Order: sequence, then C-alpha cells, then structure tokens
Amino acid sequence: MVEKPFSVGDSIKLTGAEGVVESVGFRSTRIRTTYNSLVTIPSSQVVNSTVDNMALRDYRQIKIDLGLTYNTPIEKSKAFIAGINQILEAHPDTRKDNIQVFFYQFGVTSLDILVNFLLKVPDRMVELTEQQRIFLDILHLAEVIDVEFAFPTQTLHIADLPSLPASVQQTPDTL
Repeated sequence: MVEKPFSVGDSIKLTGAEGVVESVGFRSTRIRTTYNSLVTIPSSQVVNSTVDNMALRDYRQIKIDLGLTYNTPIEKSKAFIAGINQILEAHPDTRKDNIQVFFYQFGVTSLDILVNFLLKVPDRMVELTEQQRIFLDILHLAEVIDVEFAFPTQTLHIADLPSLPASVQQTPDTL
C-alpha cells in the first residue's frame, strides 16, 4: 500500500472485486461495484492482490464481432470492411497503429468480421459516447452498402418420405 497503486475515484480490478475506489484506509479499502454494492477489502488482502488500475489506461479496447448474412456478395463484404477501416482511421480518438478489421471466420450462422481498436478517452461515459458514435457510423455504412447483419438461424432439410402403405394412409372420410 506504500506504493499507492490507486487513489479514491480510480476504477480498479482486484482478485474478487471490481469497481470504483471510495476510500482507502489503514485497515481496509472500500470499492463501489458496478452493481452498486460496497465491498470492504482488508488491507492485507489488497497488498497480496494484483491490482489492475483501469483509470491509468491511455486507451480503452473496443472489440466486436459483426456477422454478415451468408448471401452477402464478396464485393459488398470487401467494401464494408474497407468502410469500417475508413471510419476508424478518420475518428480523432482511435489509435491508428492498431486498427484491426478482418473477415476472420465462417461462423455457424454468419460471415464473421472482427472489429478491434483502441480508443483514447478520459472516462467510461466518454468511452460509451464515442463507441456509440462509431457504431452508428457502422450501421449507416451497412445501410449505404446494403449489407445485412445475420442472426442465428437453422435450415432444416427434410428428405422425401417414402410412400406409406395403403393400410396406413388415412383419407378424410376415415378420420
């Protein structure tokens, strides 16, 4: 605790707890969790824990998987991927040397596109605001290019059934 790995107001992750530091005392540290409970952790446990101080991050990672329908033409898929890259390159707060937008797998129900980038923002609210701005730009791009996002579906193929013997077949008058 002499090193002071966090301060009041920092968002941290410890073994068994995650939230915003409300107080740091000689005997314990209090953390307000994302579900609004207050966790009190003895200082001896804090000292022996790995502390991830998320408030000290320069960038925040945004990672999403976008699934396009399997009937999406190759040229539209390429244009969509290129367009997402352009959106991220043009955004003033993205880290330009680590933008990843790739068609990376044939998913169970979709053509999966990985979108992974770092965003330089001061806090969670700004992160959510900028993430929403980027996501809405991606939705607009999908409308312009006319690509559709997939949702989980299944196709059932039923083979022709062999004809039933006359003794098993029912007619409306035998029902």
